[in-house]
Amino acid sequence: MKMRVIICISSLFVFASVFGQSKLKFEVSDHNFGDIQEQAGPVEYTFTFVNTGENPIKLTSVKASCGCTTPGWSREEVQPGDTGYVKAKYNPNNRPGKFRKSLRITTSDPSSNTTLYISGYVKPKPKSPEEEFPILIGNLRFKYRGLNIGKITTEKPVEKTFEIFNHTDSTVRLNEGDFILPDHIKISLVQDSLKKREVGDVKIFYDPVLKKDYGFVSDNIQLADRSEESLSVIAVIEEYFPEMSAEELDNAPKLDITERSYDFGKVTAGVMLEKEFELSNIGNNKLELRAIKSNCGCLTYGIKKRGIKKGKTQTLNVFFDTSEMRGNQYKSITIYSNDPVAPTQIITIKGNVQKADN
Repeated sequence: MKMRVIICISSLFVFASVFGQSKLKFEVSDHNFGDIQEQAGPVEYTFTFVNTGENPIKLTSVKASCGCTTPGWSREEVQPGDTGYVKAKYNPNNRPGKFRKSLRITTSDPSSNTTLYISGYVKPKPKSPEEEFPILIGNLRFKYRGLNIGKITTEKPVEKTFEIFNHTDSTVRLNEGDFILPDHIKISLVQDSLKKREVGDVKIFYDPVLKKDYGFVSDNIQLADRSEESLSVIAVIEEYFPEMSAEELDNAPKLDITERSYDFGKVTAGVMLEKEFELSNIGNNKLELRAIKSNCGCLTYGIKKRGIKKGKTQTLNVFFDTSEMRGNQYKSITIYSNDPVAPTQIITIKGNVQKADN
């Protein structure tokens, strides 16, 4: 009995090896185009195969994994010993960088179904200065509408430069009077002037102390003679704390939030939720709440005092308007204080807002 089982199993392996192998023998199944130029247009490769079986085989379909790849293939039956092909045309337009795509082949012989691959790297087409600097402000072009200063502290003013392009056919000079600026921002050209169609740098001088704000901040700067044209200067401001001794840290204020996260569960849209959070000063000096900011206009707050004495507590009332909300929600309130150990602390509000029944 055991011998018969072994014979049967062996027969199955022989059957699989004879009838389960693909009858289509491809010379190449994975083609790499190497580096191609985006602006050069589509590239094409032809995979060729031989029907090594004893019966005709027909390719019934070839499906590409992406609309960027157009397949083509032998439409007639391929006789035993004859050759056929599968073509892959790849369009690199607006697809810079590495790519790897597949072509799934279905045939009249299921054992011969297979997958081919193409890959390569698309070198992006060179951008014109107008494309590289799409934001037009007066006679100058900028890369971005928002000039990001980044994360800074109140220790000292900072300077940051941004590339610009003079798209005109004449020399451009930039004076501070050309812009309407807030007191904490100044702007100037790094060069004395920019010649026609020349790339240069503009310097932003930013004083976070004069800004008198914390967290994410944004300011508009406008051309004096074109108030409709503006840029935004954005930054994230945190308080600066010099290095402190153990004794100084022990005497410093310390913010404690008893509940840092609140899950309101499921509610119907239109409900105004209210939640109280207790803010305590467990340090040895007066705590000052520099700023309180939410990440959504739907989340507002109220607090009586920004100063909290040693051992005292203040109630932060948070209101969440669900009128325009749907689905899972994750909102936050960020508190900036003069706690040198943890000057930035976050309270999260989460839950699910469901559509009201009509």
